[in-house]
Amino acid sequence: MKVVEFRGCDNVVVAEVTKDDNTGYTVGTVVSLAPVAEVSKTTENSSETHYYDNVGAIVIRTEGSDEITLTVPALELGQLKVITGKSIDPATGAYVDDEGTEKYYALGYRLKLTDGTHRYVWRLKGAFSNIPDETSSTESDSVDTNNQSVVYTGNKTLYSFEAGNIKGRAKAVVIDERDGLADVSGFFSQVITPDNVASLAKATTTAISLSSSSESIVKDETATITATTTPSGQHVTWSSSNPAVATVAGGVITAVAVGTAVITATSGNYSASCAVTVTAGA
Repeated sequence: MKVVEFRGCDNVVVAEVTKDDNTGYTVGTVVSLAPVAEVSKTTENSSETHYYDNVGAIVIRTEGSDEITLTVPALELGQLKVITGKSIDPATGAYVDDEGTEKYYALGYRLKLTDGTHRYVWRLKGAFSNIPDETSSTESDSVDTNNQSVVYTGNKTLYSFEAGNIKGRAKAVVIDERDGLADVSGFFSQVITPDNVASLAKATTTAISLSSSSESIVKDETATITATTTPSGQHVTWSSSNPAVATVAGGVITAVAVGTAVITATSGNYSASCAVTVTAGA
């Protein structure tokens, strides 16, 4: 057995859960949440031994919710809106600390292992359960800065999945790349559930192309490119060579800062790229 440890995390994305009842489970568009420095998970659980004839005969075990803590940089107001359920004034971009609206989200992220492989995670239903603290100290000669912690509490879906050996409610889908069994090429382009997780044996992509090979985008604006696979409808995953300049989620490119980046779409063993130039505009 090869011994590996966790050494990295990235690709924190969310999608609003739009339906979760006994008739179905649906979600909205997958969007990037924030860059991440650390991901930690704890699970509420307890156990108790029951004794009969002075012997511990059975162990009663219960499992509760998962608590995911994300360490992130100072959040943008739009990111804060997602986490707190508060409002953004569309005319001014002002964050309004109002009563807010409770929403549930699926949460995806990736953990890197010391052998270079990854563990892929989609938590299917939960809520951001804290308003992140904000700490900022006066500038000095110190290099100290402050980040923020976001807490996500995940629980089982109300919907019962029925796929293969999976029959029932679920909290998460976790894929370990070392197993070499699941197709993770489009893991963050949609929420992966027990019903749609794909076997690597079914990853039959033979070609992929993009609707554009180059894009020029004004800072803070977006552009959308589409990926076409052969056969059609294969999983596609998106990445940016320079997220500080341009990010991408589901083919939607967001211009972050002036500069250049390469957006890559991957499906199975095939990929296609688009060169992006971000300008300052008028």
